[in-house]
Amino acid sequence: MFLSSLLEDYIMETYKAEFIDFLIQAGALAFGDRSLKSKRLSPYFVNVGDFSTGNAARRLGAAFAAAVVASGVTYDAVFGPAYKGVPLAINTASALSTDEKDIPFVFDRKEAKDHGEATSKDNLQKAMLVGTQLKKGSRFIMVDDVLTTAQTKDEALDLLARITEETQCTGLFIGVDRQEVGLDGKNAVTEFSTRRNVPVHSIVNAHDIYEHLRGREGIDQTALERMRTYLRVYGTDEARAQFGITLEKRVVTSADRTVIPACDMRTLEQFEELVKTTADIDKIGGYKLGFNLGLRYGLPQVVRIARKYTDKPLIYDHQKAGTDIPDTGKEFAILCQEAGIDTVILFPQAGPETQRAWIYHALDRGLKVIVGGEMTHNCYKTTDGGYITPEGIEQMYRIAARAGVTNFVVPGNKPEAVKHWREIVQSEGIVIPTLYAPGFVAQGGKISDTGKVAGDFWNAIVGRDIINAPDMRAAALQLTSQI
Repeated sequence: MFLSSLLEDYIMETYKAEFIDFLIQAGALAFGDRSLKSKRLSPYFVNVGDFSTGNAARRLGAAFAAAVVASGVTYDAVFGPAYKGVPLAINTASALSTDEKDIPFVFDRKEAKDHGEATSKDNLQKAMLVGTQLKKGSRFIMVDDVLTTAQTKDEALDLLARITEETQCTGLFIGVDRQEVGLDGKNAVTEFSTRRNVPVHSIVNAHDIYEHLRGREGIDQTALERMRTYLRVYGTDEARAQFGITLEKRVVTSADRTVIPACDMRTLEQFEELVKTTADIDKIGGYKLGFNLGLRYGLPQVVRIARKYTDKPLIYDHQKAGTDIPDTGKEFAILCQEAGIDTVILFPQAGPETQRAWIYHALDRGLKVIVGGEMTHNCYKTTDGGYITPEGIEQMYRIAARAGVTNFVVPGNKPEAVKHWREIVQSEGIVIPTLYAPGFVAQGGKISDTGKVAGDFWNAIVGRDIINAPDMRAAALQLTSQI
């Protein structure tokens, strides 16, 4: 195919890089928290459909045209769904046109034309479309800024199927593919392409942006890494494969198997005595702080006391965090980070979108994450009289594993569940998970039984049998001897 002089600046090897630079120069690609239509808080934002000058429109059309040429698709016309697709169709067709081949464009009306030639019963295209007439058997490409829910594209294709005869969409071209799953956890691009049998092409995707700007002078590299963290949690399978999942490091590093005291005592003095007398025990892996101490004394004060005696991990268990709306995850992460907490435990029972948000915001603030699903008590799952379905619990573990989380809470008093959930997260690529298991002694679990099925790295979370003991150090030593 002949290239116009405008396209010669967008040869295959450079048009993506030049498009990214263009977006930055025009302010259409920016870093910093922005709320998306999905209500997610994204650390980067792209707005391809908001250009309003002739030069910007010209360059945008050239970039779309370069992507069309690179794709090798065949077409007779360029279609743009109203409204953002209208200027894109015009400018893309213009950039693709040469003296030898003039490319027509067409776009739809939001309201049907009800006068003039459009009043003919046989002229529905005149009533509903502006631009060229799509003849029987015509092939067209569709251009638009992004693909989020695909609703606009579906409506446009349905319209064209009604008012044209045997036409075919040979490709959808979008400016930027953010490469993230929708609120339903599905890849909207793949879903649309499969449902409509229409290949989807983008000028660039999120990974292209990251690779082009990585190490670039004048680009905030911290902001760029936040983008990577975001896509680690929200990204499609393709995006996570391209970026490479960064697996969370183990929370506890002092030993392969440890005991973690659950510090659910009422007084700060008792907490200080516990840490002071047990911090030197190698197989005490860290300290789990709950709302008793946190609400009564404030997390910063509790952390300061602990840090007088140990640098072992301080794990905050809000009992249970991740059960609110997605937005609250950011403030939770900020408060934990500012208090000096190392790790947070999440039980994301409010659904997958809350889970993704709380994991992302915790990671974004440098916190390690432990995710739980099944709890130790009876009447928790629907199968034993509770509210939470086994399928829902499974998704809690799977979504966490897909985001690279390697640390999981499992019910220590249910060895069969420990084995089951370990195998579930392993099936998602977490080959060597680290498990954290409450439910011992007072709740009937035996450390030796869980140890048989928990794998190489696991930690017994024990509360009352330590903090209610006459000698907390002696109790801790006795329990660590069993691990």
